[in-house]
Amino acid sequence: MKSLKTKIIGLIAIAIIFSSGILKADNNEPSTISDLKIQIKREIIDVFKTPVWLNFEDKNLNGTAEITISVDMNGKISLKSVECESNILTQMITNKIKSLNLWTDTKFAGQSFNYKIVSRQV
Repeated sequence: MKSLKTKIIGLIAIAIIFSSGILKADNNEPSTISDLKIQIKREIIDVFKTPVWLNFEDKNLNGTAEITISVDMNGKISLKSVECESNILTQMITNKIKSLNLWTDTKFAGQSFNYKIVSRQV
């Protein structure tokens, strides 16, 4: 009977150790501003890999754009500006980035990030 209690306690201890390790592994929050910038860049790249919506009157989406993304006081990551010569490319970039629902820790509030997007038709 004593060895059965020992085995049960041992199994419970192992379960607790593994469950705490699994819970720690799910933390995807960036720890530094550099990590956050890289994470936002990955999100932008992923959204531009999806097909373009069919709401554009012209399919010429070639060009280069400079975008500014900032973190609001509540932690919402939002698009602040898009500078591009093509209105259609500007509209496409704005729609794609605004479709993302990005949030982060409020400790990054007020931070701004600049990215360059080069769009080429294949």
